[in-house]
Amino acid sequence: MQRIAIVGAGIGGLSAAARLGKMGYAVDLYEKNPVPGGKAVEHRQSTSSGSFRWDCGPSLMTMPHILQDLFAFCEERMEDHIPLTPVDPACRYHWTDGTVIDEDRSFWNQPAVRKYLDYAEGLYALSAPAFLQRPPRDWWKALGAEMIEHIKHLPKFMNMQSMATFNQKFFNDKHLLQIFDRFATYNGSSPFKTLSTFAIIPYVEASFGAWYPEGGIARIPEQLALLAERQGVRLHYNHEIHDLNALDASIRICNGDSITAHQRWLPQSHEGRNMLRHDLACSGYIMQLGVRKQFRELEHHNILFSDHYREEFDDIFVKKKLPREPTIYIAISSKRPGSTDAPDGCENWFVMVNAPATTPLDCKGYEKVVFDRLSKFGIKLEAKDIACCNSFSADDFERQHNAWKGSLYGWASHTMQTALFRPPLQHRQHPGLYFTGGTTHPGGGIPLVLLSGKIVSEMVLQDFPHTRFTPMPAV
Repeated sequence: MQRIAIVGAGIGGLSAAARLGKMGYAVDLYEKNPVPGGKAVEHRQSTSSGSFRWDCGPSLMTMPHILQDLFAFCEERMEDHIPLTPVDPACRYHWTDGTVIDEDRSFWNQPAVRKYLDYAEGLYALSAPAFLQRPPRDWWKALGAEMIEHIKHLPKFMNMQSMATFNQKFFNDKHLLQIFDRFATYNGSSPFKTLSTFAIIPYVEASFGAWYPEGGIARIPEQLALLAERQGVRLHYNHEIHDLNALDASIRICNGDSITAHQRWLPQSHEGRNMLRHDLACSGYIMQLGVRKQFRELEHHNILFSDHYREEFDDIFVKKKLPREPTIYIAISSKRPGSTDAPDGCENWFVMVNAPATTPLDCKGYEKVVFDRLSKFGIKLEAKDIACCNSFSADDFERQHNAWKGSLYGWASHTMQTALFRPPLQHRQHPGLYFTGGTTHPGGGIPLVLLSGKIVSEMVLQDFPHTRFTPMPAV
């Protein structure tokens, strides 16, 4: 029996583990932390006001059919283990001029937005079967008869305009323009540098909705770990691996930062040297706040926009410093009906500002910048209003998650190469070594990371066939 060792029980590693276990491989999964999840974990803290809980990484998910597909592959129902509820509005956007826009059904049905989505639908129709569902080496397998009608959308991928320049063709309203520019940050990039092909991101959110699991995002890796164990996978927690080459297995899968893996564990690799030539996706400055009051003007997900958006990204990607006037993201899961994530009369704030991927990063006193900026929106917090405050920055992401320079997604998607050709899923010099996670193909975010695990499991089956497993017919 082929033995497989997976390093890292993040969502990508768990996705690969469950599928490979179902295929009949002998799988060992090693995780340095006491719980699964990688960045998708939670933090709880007791205070004099009561107990608070925060999602530490992703705060919603889309494309739930990808998660359903994983459970179906293992002959189970996702709904029996991870109940999802819609997030509506998916986000509330705020500006200092008093404008507030909710991202709900009426938002997506505006004429200008509808026209934008019609354009982006062609990007998705062409890229989903060729890019999202296959490794780059097999993209040509998507060129069946059903793809002929979508070939007409190919020139859209050759459009070398930035997302910000492209968006100006669709939106005259400065508020809508800023909303659609903001989708570039979903993969840690600047809208003024990333390519217009990423118009696919708002299309995905509009088409598949925003969803939240009962009990928090951490329930997803928690249940995926149990699913993997039911397929015979052996999970080893509190077990850190420092050398991929030392693993006693013919097939190795690294579910971690691909850049870090190549620099630390494969230092002589030609691929590793090339990885340092590209812009890094942004990091984040994060505060977990236990707030002793409630704000009716805020929703579960909120964006409070900078008045000088381009300058903000210049600070992050050019000057490599924390933005002087940041856009602020606030997630408050205690807004969910029936939530116990904060005591009565309180809220659990996950506050995030995009930050440069550089370590060490001087964040001393930056919380005052954030609080001062919040006051411009009429949101005022005094010391007595805060039951607890925990802060995190690029240095913490590098230390806790082995994220190179604290980057949340590896490469920024600022060129055609980094947008369409992420660090590879398989090492060229070591064919038995594979990679999953948000820093490799097809990209970051829960759905794409789940797909990375699926694609790698299919590559393993193709490269190292298991004679006792017959793949299910395609649906």
